[in-house]
Amino acid sequence: LPTLKAFTKPFVLTDAGDKGAKSIEHLRALQQSHHADSNTEPPQEEVDALQELTAYLARPPADDSPQLPRGSFRLIARVLAQWPVKAWGPVLDILRLLLLYAPVSRHYAKSAGNPVPVIIRRCLAKQDTPRIVQLRALFVASNVFAHTEGGVAVVREGHGPSVLEPCLELVGNGDLATRMTAAAVLYNMARLLPRSEDMEVIQLASGLAHHLSEKTDGETQFRLLLALAQLVYCNSAACSLLQSLAFDPEGIEVEGGAQEAKVRAIAKELKHMMERKKKQKEEEKRALALLGLTL
Repeated sequence: LPTLKAFTKPFVLTDAGDKGAKSIEHLRALQQSHHADSNTEPPQEEVDALQELTAYLARPPADDSPQLPRGSFRLIARVLAQWPVKAWGPVLDILRLLLLYAPVSRHYAKSAGNPVPVIIRRCLAKQDTPRIVQLRALFVASNVFAHTEGGVAVVREGHGPSVLEPCLELVGNGDLATRMTAAAVLYNMARLLPRSEDMEVIQLASGLAHHLSEKTDGETQFRLLLALAQLVYCNSAACSLLQSLAFDPEGIEVEGGAQEAKVRAIAKELKHMMERKKKQKEEEKRALALLGLTL
């Protein structure tokens, strides 16, 4: 399975080059406007926290990255708790970058105040969420998987359905960036789900099969197919489900373009896994029949 095994890391969105500077400036401007409307001055703690964020993001993520100062954690929590969702854009972009740092990821994974599940519930499942806020929330949902502990805190601690359900809906969205990022989140989830008949495994497998039967762009199609292959790998329950759905990975309508070769390659590998499982099941039935038993 060379194509599947070539993808060992999650899909994440890294720094675009400005190290969060524009989003920090936007956040600062919104804070100043908020305090002006209230006829108050920004507290020194907020001023210091913005400076700390700038300094922290100026250093690229590394194995020896220090922990983010507490004032910055408090600032992010305060904005998410007190500001309306429509104003969350800058802080979501900053959080997307912070989740690339292992100490920040570990902190949130262990914290009862982990903001990621709240962001997902408030932004992804709400129809009235502004598009840019929803997209940035998807970026956060993707980057929470940058480090295993961050992804596990979402997938295996009861928050999985709140990610899975809206992302399965959003992969059918009319916006290309939204579709692609939702598909990336689903792939990231598939890497961490248990190899069992877990309800989320069944829901994800059936949802992916459904969307792959519909026409979409090549990049989204590739990510969805890769997620399904990742889910089926060493998971007999997911494989059996696809067989019961009569899903044929090589029968999907492949979009042309840059991803066509990779789509066909991963479809072939997925078909191979399904056929191998089917053959194993038939051999088990024959062996049991010889013993006078049934499967």
